[in-house]
Amino acid sequence: MVTRVARLNHGDKKHMRKIGTGCWLLSAALTVGSLVGCASDSEPDLPEQSDVLMKDDLLVAIPRDTGGVDVEQRTAEMKRLGLGKHALTSSHLRAGGPPTDFYLAIRKNSLEQKWFWSVYLKEIQPFGPSPGTLGTRVVRFRIQNDKLYVFDADDRKATSDVFSPQLIIDAFPIVNSGPFNALPGSGGYVLIDPSAGRNRFGALADVLGDSRGGAPVKLETELSFVQGFRQATDGGSFEQTFTAYADQPIGIPGDVDNNDYRIAATVGVSLRHYTETPGYAEVPAPANDHYFLADPINVPNTGGVKTLASHWGFRPGMQPIKWVIGREINAIAADPSLGGADLFRAMKRGIESWNAVFGYPVFTAQLASPNDSFADDHTNYLIVDPSPGLGYAYADWRTNPNTGEIRGASVYFSAAFFSPVGSDPGETGLANPGAKPKTRRAGLVWQDQSSAPSCVIWAPSYEPHMLGGGDGPTQLTGAQRLENYIQHVVAHEIGHTLGLRHNFKGSLLPPTSSVMDYNTLEAAIVQPTPGGYDTSAIRYLYGQSPALPHQPFCTDEATQTDPDCVRFDDPSPQPLFDYQIPLYQLLVSLVVEGWIPVDLVELYFQFYGTETLAYARAGAPFEASAAWNAALDGIRAPIDPSLLASSPFYGEGADAISAFVFRELFVAPGGLNTTPVSDPTVLAQIATDGKNILANLDGVRSYASRRLVVDALKRAQNADALLALTSARATIAASLAALPPLDQALTRDLLARIDAALSPYFN
Repeated sequence: MVTRVARLNHGDKKHMRKIGTGCWLLSAALTVGSLVGCASDSEPDLPEQSDVLMKDDLLVAIPRDTGGVDVEQRTAEMKRLGLGKHALTSSHLRAGGPPTDFYLAIRKNSLEQKWFWSVYLKEIQPFGPSPGTLGTRVVRFRIQNDKLYVFDADDRKATSDVFSPQLIIDAFPIVNSGPFNALPGSGGYVLIDPSAGRNRFGALADVLGDSRGGAPVKLETELSFVQGFRQATDGGSFEQTFTAYADQPIGIPGDVDNNDYRIAATVGVSLRHYTETPGYAEVPAPANDHYFLADPINVPNTGGVKTLASHWGFRPGMQPIKWVIGREINAIAADPSLGGADLFRAMKRGIESWNAVFGYPVFTAQLASPNDSFADDHTNYLIVDPSPGLGYAYADWRTNPNTGEIRGASVYFSAAFFSPVGSDPGETGLANPGAKPKTRRAGLVWQDQSSAPSCVIWAPSYEPHMLGGGDGPTQLTGAQRLENYIQHVVAHEIGHTLGLRHNFKGSLLPPTSSVMDYNTLEAAIVQPTPGGYDTSAIRYLYGQSPALPHQPFCTDEATQTDPDCVRFDDPSPQPLFDYQIPLYQLLVSLVVEGWIPVDLVELYFQFYGTETLAYARAGAPFEASAAWNAALDGIRAPIDPSLLASSPFYGEGADAISAFVFRELFVAPGGLNTTPVSDPTVLAQIATDGKNILANLDGVRSYASRRLVVDALKRAQNADALLALTSARATIAASLAALPPLDQALTRDLLARIDAALSPYFN
């Protein structure tokens, strides 16, 4: 999809005027064709120390005067747009430092060296928090035509020694400042305006499921400034705050911001010298999907490409990588309803539990300091959001594009996970599948790179599975059970940052062989540390074993084709018989007894009933037959009259469930219909059951359901279904004369539908 560059909103041109002695940067750092390099009416006073450029630093921030009035108006505008009001980013300068714009001096003798250029989304409005990396580019700099050009130094694009493209991806205006030029050592630096580049940003209305199929909307920036520079031995980082407009609406009804075309965001920007960990060994992608993969890399002079598994450069004797845990966790733990649970310790254990898997310390965790910022490139941060609004956790990591080496990571953790947990597993029950918090996440695209979480794990209140079931460790207190659960979820997310994908077959080895499964609450409490699969997978990825894991494994894509690949199923080596069929039968009983209204059958069975049908279409022969028998057990036509008499809801409920079953297996687009039923015995059973529903042998089948069954048997495209349609037509036609007028009309319509399906039957 091609999007247009948005026109400026005329009602907002007031943001473009010069204010006081300073200057708003038009479209700064974002839009091609912007007015850039705007300077104040007077040169600022530079730092008193004359040796600021004599320390051989790679980057030096040179203050620029924006004027006190400018800062006040800028702050008021950001406040109006909602930036900085969330608890996670209550100050633009969480990382410290005054709200002062600056120019950036870069040492000239380092320009042609490789740099990491990273951008991290700290905050965005509308939609609230969406922290995560927007990508890392490997770049070089070159001075030409009074600009500092940024060239892509990504090794992946070179196809040979002859063809190694030099791609310009950005440019910054060089600032000519008399006071700067007068500083000793200024000849060794180039001075640029870091907010006046031509970065390419776009917006994604929903990175969890964008309605445009993931196509970003281009943005045109109104305001932009940088602040909070933090120097490091290998470079530095700062924050950039901007507002922008899109040419398409990106909001949703109910947003606090009533302008559906506006984006306001704060990002962390880092420039650091390019490095690779000594001894880092590339791991070619194995033939399966155990691991997250880096983007394909051209192998020069071969015409081929290679794909690598992403992982850290760990080695025995290394200095452990430090994680920091958001200080908000202490305030949350003070809630008396949580029974004194030590939530910080649980999170720390979740991070450090991976040390035992490696056999040497790789991670250490501590409480974040007030100066730590999750937008900093060098910080690994477990973000604790005091708001339960999003209701989930997810992991995020940044890699070296050239090698797939993981350079750092963060984890977002919603307060929705911090709910009281009882001392006992409790009674089995079904969560309301209609209860969900806000599920949309706005996002940005930077330099054609975007961040969408590969894992979104819901807090227990929103998990689509039976809550409270299973055999939990009843000797634990409620606080201890909560601690174990939090430790498990943190270990799951840290596992992603190590390079592991989901393993939804962990539950086949009870309680679970993997924290990378979406384990039920009770299984998570029993197994808060990495399991056998996790250990095997890590040892292969990090070069400690030549063998891939032998434990059962499947990941996200297989949930549509493998009936044993299920999120949130109870631990069992035979989940169909131990979990899925009992759950399905519970659902049926709740419907026919009137506990679940007929108009909610589709909703509940979509959440809890499809896995049984998955076995009917793709299970082993004995599983497929058992699953189909269970699918219509007690509601198969003709229903025993005594059962129909047992509840006034029985007949209507049975009809609704039967319609769902045939729709899901044959008629509904996508879903289970991606893999058709193939077992001959099951196909014959389906044809017989469909014929009896069409004939309405028990008198409770609606015309809508019978029409749907006609369509399903047509889609089945097999001889049994053909014979079932033919036989049912004869039975229905024979009963036509005895029906009242309206039923006669509806039955003739049904017969016409069968005739259309039969002539011809096979496509």
